[in-house]
Amino acid sequence: MSTKRKMVITGVNGFLGRSAKEYFEKEYDITGIDLAAKYCGGDDGLSYYQCNMSQEAAELASVFTSVQPDVILHCAGSANVGASVVNPMADLDGNLHSLYQLLLALQSFEKRPEIIFFSSAGIYGNPKELPIKENAAAEPVSPYGLHKFMAEQLCSYYNRIHGYHIRSIRIFSAYGSGLRKQLLWDIYQKYRNTGKIELFGTGNETRDFIHVSDILRAIELILDYEGPEEIFNVANGEEVSIRELAETYAKTLGENPEIVSFNGETKPGDPKNWRADISLLKKIGYEKKMDLAAGIEDYVNWVKNLS
Repeated sequence: MSTKRKMVITGVNGFLGRSAKEYFEKEYDITGIDLAAKYCGGDDGLSYYQCNMSQEAAELASVFTSVQPDVILHCAGSANVGASVVNPMADLDGNLHSLYQLLLALQSFEKRPEIIFFSSAGIYGNPKELPIKENAAAEPVSPYGLHKFMAEQLCSYYNRIHGYHIRSIRIFSAYGSGLRKQLLWDIYQKYRNTGKIELFGTGNETRDFIHVSDILRAIELILDYEGPEEIFNVANGEEVSIRELAETYAKTLGENPEIVSFNGETKPGDPKNWRADISLLKKIGYEKKMDLAAGIEDYVNWVKNLS
Protein backbone atom coordinates (compact mmCIF):
# COMPACT_ATOMS: atom_id res chain seq x y z
CA MET A 1 0.00 0.00 0.00
CA SER A 2 1.29 3.45 -0.93
CA THR A 3 2.42 5.71 1.89
CA LYS A 4 2.38 8.79 -0.30
CA ARG A 5 0.10 11.68 0.51
CA LYS A 6 -2.88 12.05 -1.80
CA MET A 7 -3.42 14.95 -4.19
CA VAL A 8 -6.38 15.79 -6.39
CA ILE A 9 -5.70 18.02 -9.40
CA THR A 10 -8.73 19.55 -11.07
CA GLY A 11 -8.36 20.64 -14.67
CA VAL A 12 -5.63 18.02 -15.02
CA ASN A 13 -5.77 18.19 -18.83
CA GLY A 14 -4.94 21.90 -18.88
CA PHE A 15 -1.45 23.36 -19.20
CA LEU A 16 -0.94 24.00 -15.47
CA GLY A 17 -2.87 20.93 -14.34
CA ARG A 18 -0.93 18.55 -16.57
CA SER A 19 2.37 20.17 -15.58
CA ALA A 20 1.45 19.87 -11.89
CA LYS A 21 0.61 16.21 -12.32
CA GLU A 22 4.03 15.51 -13.85
CA TYR A 23 5.81 17.56 -11.18
CA PHE A 24 4.11 16.17 -8.07
CA GLU A 25 3.54 12.52 -9.01
CA LYS A 26 6.79 11.34 -7.38
CA GLU A 27 5.72 12.80 -4.04
CA TYR A 28 1.95 12.24 -4.15
CA ASP A 29 -0.61 9.73 -5.31
CA ILE A 30 -2.42 11.82 -7.93
CA THR A 31 -6.09 11.76 -8.86
CA GLY A 32 -7.09 13.89 -11.83
CA ILE A 33 -10.46 15.50 -12.56
CA ASP A 34 -11.39 17.12 -15.85
CA LEU A 35 -14.30 17.74 -18.19
CA ALA A 36 -12.69 15.70 -20.98
CA ALA A 37 -13.46 12.00 -21.37
CA LYS A 38 -9.90 10.89 -20.59
CA TYR A 39 -6.49 12.15 -19.55
CA CYS A 40 -4.66 13.62 -22.55
CA GLY A 41 -1.26 12.59 -21.21
CA GLY A 42 -1.82 8.98 -22.22
CA ASP A 43 -2.60 5.82 -20.30
CA ASP A 44 -0.07 6.08 -17.49
CA GLY A 45 -2.17 4.68 -14.66
CA LEU A 46 -3.49 8.03 -13.44
CA SER A 47 -6.69 7.74 -11.40
CA TYR A 48 -8.98 9.89 -13.51
CA TYR A 49 -12.56 11.12 -13.22
CA GLN A 50 -14.54 12.92 -15.88
CA CYS A 51 -16.72 15.57 -14.24
CA ASN A 52 -18.48 18.81 -15.11
CA MET A 53 -17.36 20.60 -11.98
CA SER A 54 -19.68 23.58 -12.35
CA GLN A 55 -22.71 21.30 -11.91
CA GLU A 56 -21.68 18.21 -9.94
CA ALA A 57 -21.11 18.79 -6.22
CA ALA A 58 -22.49 15.31 -5.40
CA GLU A 59 -20.19 13.63 -7.91
CA LEU A 60 -17.22 15.59 -6.58
CA ALA A 61 -18.13 14.60 -3.02
CA SER A 62 -18.11 10.96 -4.11
CA VAL A 63 -14.63 11.34 -5.60
CA PHE A 64 -13.32 13.07 -2.48
CA THR A 65 -14.87 10.41 -0.24
CA SER A 66 -13.07 7.73 -2.21
CA VAL A 67 -9.72 9.52 -2.43
CA GLN A 68 -9.56 11.34 0.94
CA PRO A 69 -7.14 13.95 -0.46
CA ASP A 70 -4.51 15.68 1.61
CA VAL A 71 -4.04 18.38 -1.04
CA ILE A 72 -6.25 19.76 -3.82
CA LEU A 73 -4.83 21.88 -6.62
CA HIS A 74 -7.80 23.63 -8.20
CA CYS A 75 -6.45 24.36 -11.67
CA ALA A 76 -9.80 23.95 -13.43
CA GLY A 77 -11.46 27.01 -14.90
CA SER A 78 -11.61 29.31 -17.87
CA ALA A 79 -8.32 31.01 -18.74
CA ASN A 80 -9.09 33.26 -21.69
CA VAL A 81 -9.46 37.00 -21.08
CA GLY A 82 -10.77 37.72 -24.57
CA ALA A 83 -13.36 34.95 -24.37
CA SER A 84 -14.53 36.29 -21.00
CA VAL A 85 -15.29 39.65 -22.63
CA VAL A 86 -17.30 37.96 -25.39
CA ASN A 87 -19.11 35.46 -23.14
CA PRO A 88 -18.85 36.51 -19.49
CA MET A 89 -21.45 33.99 -18.29
CA ALA A 90 -19.39 31.05 -19.56
CA ASP A 91 -16.37 32.49 -17.75
CA LEU A 92 -18.42 32.89 -14.56
CA ASP A 93 -19.44 29.25 -14.84
CA GLY A 94 -15.88 28.04 -15.35
CA ASN A 95 -14.15 30.20 -12.77
CA LEU A 96 -16.67 30.66 -9.96
CA HIS A 97 -19.34 27.96 -10.14
CA SER A 98 -16.80 25.12 -10.43
CA LEU A 99 -14.99 26.37 -7.33
CA TYR A 100 -18.26 26.73 -5.41
CA GLN A 101 -19.23 23.15 -6.20
CA LEU A 102 -15.82 21.92 -5.04
CA LEU A 103 -16.13 23.75 -1.73
CA LEU A 104 -19.69 22.52 -1.22
CA ALA A 105 -18.55 18.97 -1.92
CA LEU A 106 -16.05 19.19 0.96
CA GLN A 107 -18.31 20.88 3.48
CA SER A 108 -19.37 17.71 5.34
CA PHE A 109 -15.80 16.36 5.55
CA GLU A 110 -14.08 16.40 8.92
CA LYS A 111 -10.70 16.26 7.19
CA ARG A 112 -9.85 19.61 5.64
CA PRO A 113 -7.35 19.20 2.79
CA GLU A 114 -4.94 21.95 1.85
CA ILE A 115 -6.34 23.70 -1.22
CA ILE A 116 -4.44 25.85 -3.69
CA PHE A 117 -6.75 27.99 -5.80
CA PHE A 118 -5.18 29.09 -9.06
CA SER A 119 -6.11 32.75 -9.26
CA SER A 120 -4.61 35.41 -11.53
CA ALA A 121 -2.89 38.77 -11.60
CA GLY A 122 -5.89 39.73 -13.74
CA ILE A 123 -7.64 40.75 -10.54
CA TYR A 124 -5.34 43.81 -10.30
CA GLY A 125 -6.32 45.33 -13.66
CA ASN A 126 -4.21 48.45 -14.25
CA PRO A 127 -2.51 48.98 -10.88
CA LYS A 128 -1.85 52.50 -9.62
CA GLU A 129 1.76 51.67 -8.78
CA LEU A 130 4.39 49.04 -9.40
CA PRO A 131 5.45 46.63 -8.08
CA ILE A 132 2.01 45.27 -7.19
CA LYS A 133 1.66 44.12 -3.60
CA GLU A 134 -0.84 41.48 -2.53
CA ASN A 135 -2.79 44.14 -0.60
CA ALA A 136 -3.20 46.37 -3.67
CA ALA A 137 -6.76 47.19 -4.66
CA ALA A 138 -8.49 44.70 -6.93
CA GLU A 139 -9.62 46.65 -9.99
CA PRO A 140 -10.11 44.05 -12.75
CA VAL A 141 -10.58 45.24 -16.32
CA SER A 142 -12.08 42.00 -17.65
CA PRO A 143 -14.83 39.57 -16.58
CA TYR A 144 -12.04 37.01 -16.17
CA GLY A 145 -10.25 39.16 -13.59
CA LEU A 146 -13.54 39.96 -11.86
CA HIS A 147 -14.53 36.32 -11.57
CA LYS A 148 -11.12 35.30 -10.24
CA PHE A 149 -11.46 37.98 -7.56
CA MET A 150 -14.97 36.80 -6.68
CA ALA A 151 -13.55 33.28 -6.38
CA GLU A 152 -10.83 34.50 -4.01
CA GLN A 153 -13.51 36.11 -1.86
CA LEU A 154 -15.36 32.80 -1.78
CA CYS A 155 -12.17 31.06 -0.63
CA SER A 156 -11.69 33.63 2.13
CA TYR A 157 -15.29 33.15 3.28
CA TYR A 158 -14.87 29.37 3.50
CA ASN A 159 -11.63 29.78 5.42
CA ARG A 160 -13.27 32.08 7.97
CA ILE A 161 -16.66 30.45 8.30
CA HIS A 162 -16.04 26.75 7.61
CA GLY A 163 -12.42 26.24 8.68
CA TYR A 164 -11.03 25.47 5.24
CA HIS A 165 -7.31 25.71 4.42
CA ILE A 166 -7.26 27.52 1.07
CA ARG A 167 -4.54 29.69 -0.38
CA SER A 168 -5.02 31.70 -3.55
CA ILE A 169 -2.04 32.13 -5.85
CA ARG A 170 -2.13 35.12 -8.19
CA ILE A 171 -0.16 33.84 -11.13
CA PHE A 172 1.19 36.53 -13.43
CA SER A 173 2.20 35.70 -17.03
CA ALA A 174 2.73 31.94 -17.05
CA TYR A 175 4.45 30.24 -19.96
CA GLY A 176 6.28 27.03 -20.81
CA SER A 177 6.33 24.01 -23.07
CA GLY A 178 2.86 22.55 -23.50
CA LEU A 179 1.02 25.89 -23.57
CA ARG A 180 -1.05 25.97 -26.76
CA LYS A 181 -2.53 29.43 -26.39
CA GLN A 182 -1.65 32.96 -25.32
CA LEU A 183 1.31 35.06 -26.37
CA LEU A 184 4.15 32.60 -27.04
CA TRP A 185 1.84 30.26 -28.94
CA ASP A 186 0.33 33.11 -30.96
CA ILE A 187 3.78 34.44 -31.90
CA TYR A 188 4.79 31.11 -33.36
CA GLN A 189 1.54 30.69 -35.31
CA LYS A 190 1.95 34.15 -36.83
CA TYR A 191 5.59 33.47 -37.69
CA ARG A 192 4.82 30.08 -39.23
CA ASN A 193 1.95 31.44 -41.33
CA THR A 194 3.43 34.76 -42.48
CA GLY A 195 7.14 34.81 -41.67
CA LYS A 196 6.47 37.87 -39.54
CA ILE A 197 5.36 38.61 -35.98
CA GLU A 198 2.66 41.31 -35.86
CA LEU A 199 1.10 41.77 -32.44
CA PHE A 200 -1.56 43.90 -30.78
CA GLY A 201 -0.61 47.00 -28.78
CA THR A 202 2.45 49.22 -28.97
CA GLY A 203 5.04 46.77 -27.66
CA ASN A 204 5.55 48.95 -24.59
CA GLU A 205 3.04 46.97 -22.56
CA THR A 206 4.79 44.98 -19.85
CA ARG A 207 4.26 41.67 -18.09
CA ASP A 208 5.92 39.71 -15.31
CA PHE A 209 6.69 36.36 -16.94
CA ILE A 210 7.19 33.17 -14.96
CA HIS A 211 8.03 29.74 -16.32
CA VAL A 212 5.77 26.85 -15.35
CA SER A 213 8.65 25.04 -13.62
CA ASP A 214 9.10 28.03 -11.31
CA ILE A 215 5.35 28.21 -10.65
CA LEU A 216 5.35 24.59 -9.51
CA ARG A 217 8.31 25.09 -7.19
CA ALA A 218 6.52 28.12 -5.74
CA ILE A 219 3.43 25.97 -5.09
CA GLU A 220 5.59 23.38 -3.32
CA LEU A 221 6.98 26.10 -1.05
CA ILE A 222 3.49 27.46 -0.33
CA LEU A 223 2.22 23.98 0.58
CA ASP A 224 5.09 23.62 3.07
CA TYR A 225 4.59 27.09 4.56
CA GLU A 226 2.71 27.32 7.85
CA GLY A 227 2.20 31.08 8.05
CA PRO A 228 -1.18 32.84 8.09
CA GLU A 229 -1.09 34.46 4.63
CA GLU A 230 -3.81 33.37 2.20
CA ILE A 231 -2.79 35.32 -0.92
CA PHE A 232 0.50 34.97 -2.83
CA ASN A 233 1.81 36.73 -5.90
CA VAL A 234 3.48 34.11 -8.07
CA ALA A 235 5.85 35.86 -10.46
CA ASN A 236 9.50 36.90 -10.72
CA GLY A 237 9.20 40.59 -9.84
CA GLU A 238 10.54 41.53 -13.27
CA GLU A 239 8.89 43.91 -15.75
CA VAL A 240 9.48 42.81 -19.35
CA SER A 241 8.03 44.62 -22.38
CA ILE A 242 6.13 42.65 -24.99
CA ARG A 243 8.53 44.09 -27.57
CA GLU A 244 11.54 42.71 -25.69
CA LEU A 245 9.94 39.30 -25.42
CA ALA A 246 8.93 39.22 -29.11
CA GLU A 247 12.36 40.32 -30.31
CA THR A 248 14.04 37.70 -28.10
CA TYR A 249 11.65 35.16 -29.61
CA ALA A 250 12.57 36.25 -33.15
CA LYS A 251 16.29 35.91 -32.39
CA THR A 252 15.67 32.44 -30.95
CA LEU A 253 13.98 31.53 -34.24
CA GLY A 254 17.13 32.70 -36.01
CA GLU A 255 15.39 35.76 -37.44
CA ASN A 256 16.08 39.49 -37.45
CA PRO A 257 14.09 41.29 -34.73
CA GLU A 258 12.80 43.60 -37.47
CA ILE A 259 10.16 41.01 -38.32
CA VAL A 260 8.40 42.11 -35.09
CA SER A 261 5.76 44.86 -35.41
CA PHE A 262 2.78 46.17 -33.44
CA ASN A 263 -0.60 47.38 -34.73
CA GLY A 264 -1.30 49.89 -31.96
CA GLU A 265 -4.70 48.35 -31.15
CA THR A 266 -5.55 47.46 -27.56
CA LYS A 267 -7.42 44.23 -26.93
CA PRO A 268 -10.40 44.60 -24.52
CA GLY A 269 -9.53 43.37 -21.03
CA ASP A 270 -5.76 43.59 -21.44
CA PRO A 271 -3.89 45.57 -18.73
CA LYS A 272 -0.98 47.83 -19.62
CA ASN A 273 1.82 47.20 -17.14
CA TRP A 274 2.56 44.52 -14.57
CA ARG A 275 5.36 43.84 -12.14
CA ALA A 276 4.74 41.88 -8.97
CA ASP A 277 6.05 42.47 -5.50
CA ILE A 278 7.21 38.97 -4.57
CA SER A 279 8.57 39.76 -1.10
CA LEU A 280 6.29 37.17 0.48
CA LEU A 281 7.22 34.47 -2.02
CA LYS A 282 10.92 35.18 -1.50
CA LYS A 283 10.42 35.06 2.28
CA ILE A 284 9.36 31.43 2.04
CA GLY A 285 12.39 30.55 -0.09
CA TYR A 286 11.50 31.22 -3.73
CA GLU A 287 14.27 31.89 -6.25
CA LYS A 288 13.86 31.99 -10.02
CA LYS A 289 15.52 29.07 -11.82
CA MET A 290 14.43 29.68 -15.44
CA ASP A 291 15.33 33.00 -17.01
CA LEU A 292 13.23 34.32 -19.88
CA ALA A 293 15.71 33.73 -22.71
CA ALA A 294 16.22 30.10 -21.69
CA GLY A 295 12.49 29.64 -21.21
CA ILE A 296 11.75 31.00 -24.69
CA GLU A 297 14.42 28.75 -26.21
CA ASP A 298 12.87 25.75 -24.45
CA TYR A 299 9.41 26.76 -25.72
CA VAL A 300 10.59 27.28 -29.31
CA ASN A 301 12.26 23.86 -29.34
CA TRP A 302 9.01 22.31 -28.14
CA VAL A 303 6.67 24.13 -30.51
CA LYS A 304 8.89 23.45 -33.56
CA ASN A 305 8.67 19.72 -32.88
CA LEU A 306 4.88 19.91 -33.12
CA SER A 307 5.02 20.99 -36.76
